[in-house]
Amino acid sequence: MKGVQFGHFFCVALFILGLGSNTYAHKTTGLTIFVDSSYPPYMYKTEGTSADGLYPRLLKELIRQSNNKADIKAYPWKRALLFSEAGKGAVGGAYKNDERIKTYDFSNPLYEEKLVLFVNKNKSFDYNSIEDLKGKVIGVNRGWSYGQAFDEARNNGLFTVHVSNDPTDNFKMLALGRIDSVILEQTSGDFHTQLLEIEDNIMSLPVAFSLNSGYLIIPKTLHMTTFISEINEALEKIKKDGTYNEIVKAFTHGIVKPLQDEDSNTP
Repeated sequence: MKGVQFGHFFCVALFILGLGSNTYAHKTTGLTIFVDSSYPPYMYKTEGTSADGLYPRLLKELIRQSNNKADIKAYPWKRALLFSEAGKGAVGGAYKNDERIKTYDFSNPLYEEKLVLFVNKNKSFDYNSIEDLKGKVIGVNRGWSYGQAFDEARNNGLFTVHVSNDPTDNFKMLALGRIDSVILEQTSGDFHTQLLEIEDNIMSLPVAFSLNSGYLIIPKTLHMTTFISEINEALEKIKKDGTYNEIVKAFTHGIVKPLQDEDSNTP
């Protein structure tokens, strides 16, 4: 009888220990998060498909803090979106628009970006609203969302766009006076002009084009709302303990690696 009782106790103990160990096991595994391979300092490729930048560092910390596991891979932006649209994973650092809301679940905002208009100093113009772009040629990145107003104005022919796979190409065109402006986030644009050594010829206009938040987005078909809730909780935690500010400061105060190649795009 004692042997039976001990065996019963031993099984119960193993069951309890098993529950305890699961508490510390990774709750989400096998998820791939795609980010842009050429958008420093926010996300960029380092070697192969390895990613670094503000968004990858934030996401890695949020995944760790929420006791989950996921791979973060850098690809040209358009390709990253296509992979996600096919249900192959999530996308980090994406902007919100009407179309994406239909098919994606969104995290809380990870970071707010300030998009501005970069112009050639010899061909500067005043900008206060989308109407001020009438008749101009605007450099944009393939696959990016610039907001409903921009998309409507573009479709209505208010201005012409020069689509590039890499912001560097658009900035070269801007320096040569072949396009009128490039829309890009302030810090990233400053990086590109310095990389090309054209910062003395290029300036950003004082009125911001838009303020856009970057999100972690996951196709609704993957049914990962619980994962997103855990990421949101971790985000609040690192904002309170100072980790968030440390990561942001590191990538917005000069710690930027050079671009690795020319195979790229962006949000």
